[in-house]
Amino acid sequence: MDYSEQGWIYPDNRTNNIHLISEEDINQLLSLADEEDAWSERVREEVKYKMQNPSLRGSALLLDEFRIMNIGGTIIQYPYGDRIITFNSKRHFYRGENQVFPYSLPSLNRKLIGKDKRQQELYRAVANLRIIQFYKFIWNINVVPYWEAKLSDINYKALAQHYGFETHLMDLTNDFRVALFFATCKYISETDSYIPLTDEIIESKDENKYGVIYHSPNWALDYISPGASLQWNLEHMNDKRDKPYGLDSGDLDGMAFQIGYQPLMRCHHQSGYIFPMRNKYPLQADNRFEILHFKQSPELSQRVFEMMGGGKKVFPYEGISEAKNILDLIKKSTVFSEDDITYVYNFEEVDKVMFPTIEDFKRALTNTDFNKGKITIKKGEIEYPISQETLCKINNKYDGNNLLAIIGGMIHQKPEDRRYREQRCIDIYGKLI
Repeated sequence: MDYSEQGWIYPDNRTNNIHLISEEDINQLLSLADEEDAWSERVREEVKYKMQNPSLRGSALLLDEFRIMNIGGTIIQYPYGDRIITFNSKRHFYRGENQVFPYSLPSLNRKLIGKDKRQQELYRAVANLRIIQFYKFIWNINVVPYWEAKLSDINYKALAQHYGFETHLMDLTNDFRVALFFATCKYISETDSYIPLTDEIIESKDENKYGVIYHSPNWALDYISPGASLQWNLEHMNDKRDKPYGLDSGDLDGMAFQIGYQPLMRCHHQSGYIFPMRNKYPLQADNRFEILHFKQSPELSQRVFEMMGGGKKVFPYEGISEAKNILDLIKKSTVFSEDDITYVYNFEEVDKVMFPTIEDFKRALTNTDFNKGKITIKKGEIEYPISQETLCKINNKYDGNNLLAIIGGMIHQKPEDRRYREQRCIDIYGKLI
C-alpha cells in the first residue's frame, strides 16, 4: 500500500466506495507515517536554511512563502481572523472513527437533525453561548491570557470542540497514528480518557465490528496549500465584509484549517485541524475523502493503545482535566449573561432576518423550551466557582514551562504580526511584559 503522486491511495476510484483494508495494510500506513515525519522535518530544515540565506530563494517567492507557512513556528492569519502558530504540515489528512456511522457529521450538526430552521438557529446560538462561557472560564488559567499576550490568538471554538462542546467543526489530523488511535479506542466520559476495545465492545453491535479511516491528500483540503488557498480567495475576492468570516458562516465549509499550537495541550498533541461543516454534507458524500474500513480486534486496539502511550500521546492528562465537573456544567448551561447574548448575536452568525434585533433574539431564546428548561438571561456574568486548590493544580501544569520550546524553539512572524501581538499584550496586561 502506497500513495500515488497525487496523494491518493486509490487514485482510479473517486466514487466514495468503501475499501476494506487488512492489518498488514495498516502496518504499511504506519510505516508511511514515519516517512511523513521525516519528510516534514526535511522541509522545515530546508526552509529554515533558505530563510537564513535569502539569496538562495531565487524567483519562486510565492512558493517559498507557502512553504514557510507550512513549517512549524510560523505565524499565519486565517480568514476567520485568528493569527496562529503552525506545527509542521504534512501531505495527508485523516479522520478515525471507531465504528461505522450512517453519517459522519460534527456534533452540532447531529443535534440539529429533525429541527425546523428556527429551532436550529436557536440551538446553534445556545451552543455558541456555552462556548463563550467556556472561553471566559479558561481565561482564569494563567497560561491562557499569557499565551494570547505573547504568542498567538486562541481558537476558543476549536479548543471547546476538543473538550466536548458541540460545534459545526469536524476534527481532522495530519498524523495517521492519531487517526488510528481514535479508530481503535473508546472514549469513557466518566474518566475523560480512552480505553482499548474489548471483544464485548466489538461484538455488542454490528457497527462496532469495523473501524473507519477517512483519508484525503493535503492539497485537496488545506487552506494553506497553494491550490486550495488561491481557489478560496478567488471565489471570495468580491465579498464585502466588515468583519472576519465566522467559522459558523458556511463560507469556510469544506476547508481544513490547522489549529496550530494552543495553550492547552490536546490540539497540537493530536496534530489537529478543524473542518467547518455548517451546511456541508457528510464525509461519506465528499469525494475528496477515501473511505477505509478495517476489522476491529482487541489485539489491534491494544497494540495501538500502547503505541500511543496509553492514550497520553494524543489525549494527555492536563491541568484542565481537574475542572472536568465545571466544564460538564457549562456544556449544559441554560443561564447566560447579557454580555454573552450580545457577543453571540453580533459575532456568531445569528440570522438577522429571522431575528432583526437583539431583543427579538432574547425573546425567542427565553420563550423556547430546550428540553431541560428555558433560557434565563442575567445582567451580571455567570460565575462557575473554582476552588483555589483546583486552580493551583491546573496552573502548576503550565506555569514555568518554556513555551517557546513547546512550539519548536522558534517563531517566524512578520513585523505587522509582531505589532499586533504587542498591542494584544497591552490590551491584556496594560503594558508590554
